[in-house]
Amino acid sequence: MSLNRRQFLKLSGLGLGAALLPSQNVVASGMLRAENEVAILYDTSKCIGCRACQNACRDWNGTPAEPDASGLYDAPTGLSADTWTLIKVRTGAKPADWPFFNYQCMHCTDAACVAVCPTGALYKDERGFVALNRDICNGCGYCTQFCPFGVPHLAGINLVTGRAKSAKCTFCQDRIWAGMGGPFCVEHCPTEALTWGRRSELLSQAKDRVTELKVQGYSNAMLYGEREAAGLHRLSVLLDSPAAYGLPKDPQPPITFANVWRKVIQPLGAVAFGATVVGVTGAFVLIRRNIRMEEVE
Repeated sequence: MSLNRRQFLKLSGLGLGAALLPSQNVVASGMLRAENEVAILYDTSKCIGCRACQNACRDWNGTPAEPDASGLYDAPTGLSADTWTLIKVRTGAKPADWPFFNYQCMHCTDAACVAVCPTGALYKDERGFVALNRDICNGCGYCTQFCPFGVPHLAGINLVTGRAKSAKCTFCQDRIWAGMGGPFCVEHCPTEALTWGRRSELLSQAKDRVTELKVQGYSNAMLYGEREAAGLHRLSVLLDSPAAYGLPKDPQPPITFANVWRKVIQPLGAVAFGATVVGVTGAFVLIRRNIRMEEVE
């Protein structure tokens, strides 16, 4: 059977689309897991900015401090390879407006970092959070480019070779897997601004809290994370718009492009590299052959 150009492109597009879409089995298994998914709920109206969560994160994960100019205080200015949980004061907010915010990985359902990771080092745990296997991370840095929240960063392993590994909040995956309780930051929050548990229960709790805050006069109170990026596993009760906290109003992780990147562009790149190696090798062999023939003549 012969195909014209239009038919070929149409069939190719259908094949590519099928390759990029999740199978029915994947969707069904995701629905079955939903009831067992866990999450962290952060309530800005309870946060006093004590940084107990930030310190607890360092203690459990063994990350070094980022000292200020005096060298006396841990004063990171943003998330980094060494700072996975960060308390910041939102610009222009008054002390009475609960100005603090806890920044950490949002553990997206549609996680662009997972979609683009070529080695599977970043992956979705069956309980919903984004886990990390640093042993198989190749330090490509794609996750740092695709995350809509700017969470993953590369940690240098070897300054001479430039070798690096991805670093970010892992939801204290080691504690979860070992049955030791929840994330360490949650365990050390003195005001219960951070809580953790089943995502479905926390969603209900967060909605009730938003209603309560509106009655108290916080008319802009809202829940962030119920549907953003297909649902976050770090939910937040905000007292103002997401923009006031430096959060994207409607984060649209480039999942489709990330899938194309991983399933099409990266393999094509490998093929192109292989073809280049073969071509260079072939040229070298041919040149050597010609040189030898000239020597014989």
